[in-house]
Amino acid sequence: MLSNQKTIGLGMALIFSAVSVQAQTKLQLSAFENPGGSWSEVAKVWADPMQSDPVLFSEGKGTLILNAPTKKKPGTDIITTEKFGDAEITLVYMMAPGSNSGLYLQGQYEIQLLDSWAKTEVKAGDNGGIYERWDESKPDGQKGYQGYAPRQNASKAPGVWQTLKIQFKAPRFNATGEKIENARIVSVILNGVTIHEDVELFGPTRGALAGGEVAEGPIRIQGDHGPIAIRSLEVKPFDTPAPEFNNISYQVFPGSFTELPAENNLKASSVGKITSFDEFVAGLTSSSLSKFEGTIAVKKAGNYTFRMSVPSNGLGLLQIGNATEALQLRQGMIVAEKSLPAGEVPFVIWVSKPTDWTAQGFYLAAESEAMWPKTYTSPAGMEVWATDPILVDTRETPVLRSFIELPDRSKISHGISVSSQSGTHFSYDLNSNQLLRVWRGGFLDATPMWNNRGNGVSRPLGAVTELSLGTALLLNADRSAMSAEWQAKGYQILGDGAVKFSSQSVDGQSLTDQIQVLADGKGIARKIELSGNSTPMKIRVAPGKVLTAIADDLYWIEDSGLYLKVERADQKPEVGKDGIFLPVTTSLSYNLLF
Repeated sequence: MLSNQKTIGLGMALIFSAVSVQAQTKLQLSAFENPGGSWSEVAKVWADPMQSDPVLFSEGKGTLILNAPTKKKPGTDIITTEKFGDAEITLVYMMAPGSNSGLYLQGQYEIQLLDSWAKTEVKAGDNGGIYERWDESKPDGQKGYQGYAPRQNASKAPGVWQTLKIQFKAPRFNATGEKIENARIVSVILNGVTIHEDVELFGPTRGALAGGEVAEGPIRIQGDHGPIAIRSLEVKPFDTPAPEFNNISYQVFPGSFTELPAENNLKASSVGKITSFDEFVAGLTSSSLSKFEGTIAVKKAGNYTFRMSVPSNGLGLLQIGNATEALQLRQGMIVAEKSLPAGEVPFVIWVSKPTDWTAQGFYLAAESEAMWPKTYTSPAGMEVWATDPILVDTRETPVLRSFIELPDRSKISHGISVSSQSGTHFSYDLNSNQLLRVWRGGFLDATPMWNNRGNGVSRPLGAVTELSLGTALLLNADRSAMSAEWQAKGYQILGDGAVKFSSQSVDGQSLTDQIQVLADGKGIARKIELSGNSTPMKIRVAPGKVLTAIADDLYWIEDSGLYLKVERADQKPEVGKDGIFLPVTTSLSYNLLF
């Protein structure tokens, strides 16, 4: 139940109670304290990424918030009327070319918002960075400190909607107001890419609100540095305390068990009481079966998911509340999803170590919608269960053949991924001649491909834009499927981020498809040439249903977050039910910027 989620800046925001929907309310600039004259509510906003001036264009009055400072209307910050402690904050925003802004958690800790398009090296002051703290008493060049750069540049082009999701833990204070625990960034995800994890914030960053650190504070968005647009700002408080396992008693039964026996046939070798599972010692080096029981103190009614597993081929059973199903020991991850009332709930846990060499201990954790995940116990050496990722080094392997999984979970068997030193990459389907995806950031995670027996799949590491599901490249003029079959004839690597693909049809036509990353890393250029053809055809360049003309040769595909730049005025894009299409007869050249 999304009972605690607040939505700011979204046209029709839903306010939920614990039982049912109470109201539908427009929450716009009224959600902020005294917004200045540079802020307004507009229906549409866009930018020209090719110009250098920091400008966002707009029209109409609607559900988007725009900051457009001018000399007559200088930019000002906006501050929410609501205050928050622990929370997940999700901001959907758009930067103007070269523009600068920031989101301050509790008005104290800034996550930088900046046009960092295609930068190969990013710092704390770049998009998604945790901004520096500041000390004027230090020498020049040393005033800024404790800033944290993003792991990689996952930024999109100016004029494209970007999504920033932050999980934040507020500082803790004792009864006298003394800070006893620093604030912490649990994670920051920019455009689907994790760029920060578990960062301790030792104090406010530069430009924080006066008054210092607090248990609850507002969201502040910087408006005095440049234009920015906001599509939505959602704050989901994490205010559900984790359930606690109490009154734990245990019994240990010697023997090897793969099935749960009748209890009246068991004789315990040891019994006892513990305050936490980590205190448990079986007292046996041989195989054993252990039973734990007690109560779970649930502070807040809600839906909870408990996860349990036993290492080294062990088996387990997790019972929350009264059993209504047949009980049996199981290997692997055991999941119990329960709707629990507030109060004391009984539990029973069985842990079977069927072999002498089985490691001691077990893993137990819980999670809920508005609760920080809680791990109650984990066995020694659990970290070895995880596999270190196998990342592809672009200097050693700039081009990789592999299986490629698409969003609908279908698998491309003849995929190829091409990297560039600018950090812009793409994948191609040799069977369908389709450009599958483009992305910026890290290249590939080949762990699924090479770990253990492997499944042949590599996965992109950066901010990905999906372009195709592997359907045929060439279509009839009415965008219907063609009957002609094409066979791949190979490819030629032309340089950094540049490959020419060749195919031939059964009736003797030939196709070359050259794709190369632009020198500035801001996108890719594609040139298709057909020989032996005189029939007008279409190709689908990207998914999307909203196409905006930015200039004579430049278009914004809003719902895909792409810019389409065409070379010829007579080859204009058109919107179909399945995406954006371009015409081709003998040749076609276009760029995708992202």
